[in-house]
Amino acid sequence: MKVTRIVYICLVSFAVFSTVSGKPSVRTSEICQDPMPVSNFNYTTFFGRWFEIGKIQTPGGAAFQKGCQCTTADHSKSSKPDAEPSNVDTVFGCRKWWPKGLLVKTKVALTNMNPPGNYTETYFPNIPLISFDQKFTVLKRGFDSQNNEYTVTYDCSGQEYCIHFMGRQPTIDDTTLEMLINEVIKMGLNPLNIGFERVKQARCW
Repeated sequence: MKVTRIVYICLVSFAVFSTVSGKPSVRTSEICQDPMPVSNFNYTTFFGRWFEIGKIQTPGGAAFQKGCQCTTADHSKSSKPDAEPSNVDTVFGCRKWWPKGLLVKTKVALTNMNPPGNYTETYFPNIPLISFDQKFTVLKRGFDSQNNEYTVTYDCSGQEYCIHFMGRQPTIDDTTLEMLINEVIKMGLNPLNIGFERVKQARCW
């Protein structure tokens, strides 16, 4: 029998880790950036499932995602009746340690879109005790040489940040992926020079 759980303690651990871990000798303002989102962003085409191909991630987020494989993000229109049309409900999912491992899901809300493609990202929006906000920006949208759609997103809070490389399929071609990594670096969004980590998607689907 497959068991699906909403695991809250992971984000609590992430918050604690970010508070007590050693900080780089730079100001917070020098870490969390305000990049421009992709031009002509259309939130309706952002809906649906995305597979995480890889990431550039500081230790706080890495602790939260430790052991994650088969990582996905499912975006849908906000279920709140009074929500702005651009508001998004997101469920991040991953399998722990192996493709048939524990399925962990995390609920997130994307709100206050301004400008298009730039959001406030709220983790656990329905649980005020552990809910917290961070910046979320859609940096890139496009297609690789095999017509596989991709997107690159950036989220940050304080001295923690993550750049997610996502696709409608579990992979995109290596040439496109390398190009996207280089473009993000040129944008100055990886000031700590953290290496790219590919997410395991083999035998997941």
